[in-house]
Amino acid sequence: MPACRGAAGCICRPSPGGDMNILDRVIMALSPRRAAQREKARTIAMHYRAARLGYRNDGIRPSGSDADLAGRNRRMIAFYARDMIRNTPFSARVQQVITGNVVGDGIIPKIQPSKGLADEVQKRIRARGLDLIEDHLDTTDIDRNGLLNFYGLQTAAMNTIVDAGEVLIRRHRPANAGLALPLQIEVLEPDYIDDSRFGRSIEGNEIREGIEYDKDTGDRVAYWLFTQHPGGEWRPGTSPYISERVPAEDIIHVFRAFDRPGATRGVSWYTPIAEKLLNIDDSEDAHLMRQKIAACFAAFHRMGADRKPRDELGGTLQPGVIMEIAEDEDMEFSDPPEVGDFGDFQKSVLRSAAMGVGITYEALTGDLSGVNFSSARIGRLEMDRNISRWQWLMMVPMFLHPFGRWFVEAWAEAEDDEMFQRLIWEDRRTVRLSWVPPHRILVDPAREFGALREAVRSGFQSRQGVVRQLGVDPERLLQEQLQDKEEADELGLPFDSDPRADVSRKNPTFTDKDHNDE
Repeated sequence: MPACRGAAGCICRPSPGGDMNILDRVIMALSPRRAAQREKARTIAMHYRAARLGYRNDGIRPSGSDADLAGRNRRMIAFYARDMIRNTPFSARVQQVITGNVVGDGIIPKIQPSKGLADEVQKRIRARGLDLIEDHLDTTDIDRNGLLNFYGLQTAAMNTIVDAGEVLIRRHRPANAGLALPLQIEVLEPDYIDDSRFGRSIEGNEIREGIEYDKDTGDRVAYWLFTQHPGGEWRPGTSPYISERVPAEDIIHVFRAFDRPGATRGVSWYTPIAEKLLNIDDSEDAHLMRQKIAACFAAFHRMGADRKPRDELGGTLQPGVIMEIAEDEDMEFSDPPEVGDFGDFQKSVLRSAAMGVGITYEALTGDLSGVNFSSARIGRLEMDRNISRWQWLMMVPMFLHPFGRWFVEAWAEAEDDEMFQRLIWEDRRTVRLSWVPPHRILVDPAREFGALREAVRSGFQSRQGVVRQLGVDPERLLQEQLQDKEEADELGLPFDSDPRADVSRKNPTFTDKDHNDE
């Protein structure tokens, strides 16, 4: 068989995309027949066009890497994301919206004693635990730096998760510091992890990216952290590149572990939208410059033979001015470029960016021009699902539950009551903390409260469940309602909010006339 010259129609001809690998080229040079057979077999087996996307789209980089290898540039991505948050408004808004909805003004702890205890003991535990929460967590005593209360630290942690993809919470146990509990925490950026540490420890444990894993079980046993932020100012007598081994029991590592199985680190949430947000910011600057250029309307005066300027023309043109010029003079006007419709393009890019991080376009931009009750609620429901997922699949199990165990341990150490000490130390499940997310902002309170009330009355939801859905602790609510009732009765003040005042009250009804979607 004569050698193939790549004639048109030949099955072994290289494709226009140049998708032949080195082995194919060698085989073609040595045995064109064998090369043709290989290409024919490959073509017959190729049933999915998606399997060849990489040959036609330069932006796709197919890779068989695992989650950690794929995120090896996480540090640089975080640097870009932080710079965008500092300098571009929509990037800052993404972080504000996510943190504001996930954490709000705080995910509230609730003392949950074991149901096997006597009622009197449960009441005492709840009362004592509530005092500790108010004296320690609600104050800046919980902060290692003494600046934020526990809810402010939640916000700092969530902000870091959004921009860097992960956050570290480090436990400190100050002794004799005059605190209600021997417990303080510190929120650390992932920059503190000395990810240059790889290999084996003296004990034989494996160290990958600054995290040490047990040689037998694979559990995390320690983190190698820099003693100061590697990007901070130089401090005399110290080095920002010295790392120390911190036991894993004193570290809480929070990231979106559900993004991909096997992930041990997180990646910035800006990864899929960073380029779009940066380009929209550059486009806004370019559009602003076009506006300035379009406003540069100018006139050019061609002087006559005497070459004398006209003083009456002045420095600028005045509206309605009629100017007489000589026959040998002329006036020419500039023709600045027209400014196109930038708004539609901007909306399209911002919708794509909002969708990429799981929030609504309206939340990102504040643009409610095309929204009615129905569309706002439908969009909000989808966003609420994402918010709930980030709360209950990340913040609560990865951050707040481990912190709850730290709280109970510190309580057992500081407790003077021997009964409490014995109960807690014998079984840590005697006392635990449950969590109530921040209240959900209702799109239309009149309609939604009516629906919630009917769900409770019909038995489809519990009253406690609805109360928690609104971000309120049911037990605290009952205590406050009881206190209100007792004080009102003592003072002889009837309130319409008391059901005893009017048992014939009916639910208000709404019609399309009363409430127009549009």
